[in-house]
Amino acid sequence: MTTETLAGDSESPFDVQVVPMASESIPILGPRLVKRSAKPLPARFVDRPNRFTARVVLRSGKLVRAHLPNPGRLTGTLVPGCQVLLDGPYPSSYRCRYKLVAAREGRVWVCTITTYVNSLFPLLLQSGLFPELPPSNLRAEVRRGQSRFDFALDSCLIELKSVTLARNGVGMFPDAITERGRRHVLELARFAQQGQPAAIIFMAQRGDVTAVTAAADIDPAFAEALRRARDAGVQLLACALWFARDGARRAWRVPVVI
Repeated sequence: MTTETLAGDSESPFDVQVVPMASESIPILGPRLVKRSAKPLPARFVDRPNRFTARVVLRSGKLVRAHLPNPGRLTGTLVPGCQVLLDGPYPSSYRCRYKLVAAREGRVWVCTITTYVNSLFPLLLQSGLFPELPPSNLRAEVRRGQSRFDFALDSCLIELKSVTLARNGVGMFPDAITERGRRHVLELARFAQQGQPAAIIFMAQRGDVTAVTAAADIDPAFAEALRRARDAGVQLLACALWFARDGARRAWRVPVVI
């Protein structure tokens, strides 16, 4: 990938990243990563007591708990001592007064908010990133059969997959066994066999990805379901997102390799 370096917020000496050149990506103004604070709060990751809680150290040296809105393993991303970004503080009545919204891995920010892609997707459609899917009559949270899918575009059912794991520049999904994800993929395959248009879109929430594939070594059942979906006619699409400290700022298409 052709790249250029970009110096980030002067508050952080770590914010020098590699970003895609404009000829390979489109500029976007994605939703802000933080809602509570005026700007993300820097901290250092310590550990993860449970799936949805992280312990971090603020710049003041105070150890606090932060909500982690991501059920995945985040292998290679959340490592002790890595730089993270927080939203908060939330009121004292909250169990966690902070939310962990991004983590630094190498030279890129990785968004840790699984649902961020859902709020970003309509913007990407309007930008023309997915010409296969004209942005008309978009509906969210559409129920079909036994499942609820992220979107429907006219008659096309769409399921989004947030990708945070990467190996050697290739985004890998999933990073943990996902029975629910496998079930959704198989349902889309069944609908496609019946003539229903369907698409699975992998959205890599990190700016160092050039392709996306199924992590067969982590969840072989999901990888097999994805092959069945492809063979049934489900469209497999993917994009990568580059994040500044306050949100997604560039997007580009990448291939899905199965």
